[in-house]
Amino acid sequence: MDYKDLKKDIPKNVIKHLEGLIVETGLPQNDESMKTLIDAWLTKRALFNKMTEHDNFKRAETMQKDNKNGCIAITYSGFIIAIGPLVGNKREVNYTSISARSDVPQSMSAPDGILANDITCDKNIVFKEGNIKKTSPIMDLAISLEKESEKKQLESIKKANQKLKSGFIKANKEALKKDIKKDILKNRDDLFKKWIIIKWFMAGGLEKHIFLARAKLLWLELFTGVYKSISKKKNTKAEKDVAFLEFTNEKFAKFVDDYKWYESEKKNFDIGLMKALEELPEYQEYSSFVETSVETSVKTTVESSVGTTV
Repeated sequence: MDYKDLKKDIPKNVIKHLEGLIVETGLPQNDESMKTLIDAWLTKRALFNKMTEHDNFKRAETMQKDNKNGCIAITYSGFIIAIGPLVGNKREVNYTSISARSDVPQSMSAPDGILANDITCDKNIVFKEGNIKKTSPIMDLAISLEKESEKKQLESIKKANQKLKSGFIKANKEALKKDIKKDILKNRDDLFKKWIIIKWFMAGGLEKHIFLARAKLLWLELFTGVYKSISKKKNTKAEKDVAFLEFTNEKFAKFVDDYKWYESEKKNFDIGLMKALEELPEYQEYSSFVETSVETSVKTTVESSVGTTV
């Protein structure tokens, strides 16, 4: 990741917040610590974007206070605000703070929240009733889809809230992990940058960095097992990398393209490449595809190496 570009694109208030977090977490006050916390911050935004696309939400910059739907938002400091649909004139509200040094998030709940104003990104959410009075400024906002009933909306919001909490806690753990060198693939940014699929997306500014964080999460989820399987074979580092890139850039690229086409035809609309990619870890046939393809990749690489030395 190019941190010079990122520093130009990331909001100054976020940089200020992260600088304060370095002190709070006890990390060394240097550029490496800032890079670590920026990675965690981008991961949280990536998780939020993924949640909105998969869990019946729509991204928005603002929501009117009398909108009957519920919503979920995150603050610049990584707090989560889950606001239920309007029932009568009140909403169920949950406000969760997640300390970088704790596995246990601190939560406040209000079953009788009433919005004082419209909700707008970059501003505080203010309530005129309920034991939650005001949040810190929000960074991202997603509103429940109108087609969902009040009950379904509340279920979706609670489920999304739990997903985000788990993801944010994991992001904090990863940021503060001391034995990061054991995560072999996580340290191979050289291989990640060669993943052909990230070249199929176009983005600029801060969105580019958020997308790359989301793509990196997906890359690790899809290919950590693949890389471990290849690494178990008695090959050199160069042979491992060749086999890995053959899998990710040729065999996998074709597999996901076929999967996207098949699912789009079945659902009668284009599901989009990112959604197809993020569905694959749960796709039953993906494991079989990996097992067969990795074995073939390793065998081909070894045969090619032997042929070269003869």
